[in-house]
Amino acid sequence: MSEEKDKMRKVTGGDFERVVGVIGNPVRRRLIQKLSEGPDYTLRLSNELNINQQLASKHMKVIRNAQLVDVVRQKSAKGADKNLFSLNKFYSLQIDFSPNLYNQRLISFNNPQLWVTADNYMDKLEDQIMELDEEGCGVDKINPLGSIVQTIDDELESLEKRRARLLYIRNLAMNASVKALDELDRKKRQIMHFIINQGSASIESISAHMQLREQIIRDIVDDLEHEDIVKRIGNMVYLMDIV
Repeated sequence: MSEEKDKMRKVTGGDFERVVGVIGNPVRRRLIQKLSEGPDYTLRLSNELNINQQLASKHMKVIRNAQLVDVVRQKSAKGADKNLFSLNKFYSLQIDFSPNLYNQRLISFNNPQLWVTADNYMDKLEDQIMELDEEGCGVDKINPLGSIVQTIDDELESLEKRRARLLYIRNLAMNASVKALDELDRKKRQIMHFIINQGSASIESISAHMQLREQIIRDIVDDLEHEDIVKRIGNMVYLMDIV
């Protein structure tokens, strides 16, 4: 597993299921979408989304418990004080699945220094935004900022098309690997499939994935190593040609 890929997985941590649990509900997705436009109150959100305020409050509580929003209590000149909600996470959620492919990833893009190498193109775009921001607010900044947003959106679309093609080719490779592993018994095939998908894997992670005792996994990995298919270094298992 590459260092960058490992860092990206560390960023996701145990938050993936929590975030999926929140956005799996269409009402909560709509609330998050509205909050992406700026901080807001439950009452106004419920009115704009044309849903019952009690229902909006119920779902906002789930979003709040998942720690996806910050809450500020604001005094009101008319009536009771109100809670102002604002998003506090910068997430990109990815799930890819097909025959012989399943990837899930939650990336925090608020900390790109964790896993992105230097890129002059992106540095230039970021510098342009900082310069415009430092010049102060004004409608004259709208056109250049809008142009930067459009440039980024075009680049993202190009990257998504390339990513889709790469996923297709990856799936072809995985399908071919399944055929190549056909002569192995079932447990060996499962272990190999897991290792190929991960790039490398620990005995513990294979054990957890297959729900078998670690000693059983070690014994099977030993057989695969004797067959010159994998190489074990400590507790990590690699394909022979990528060690």
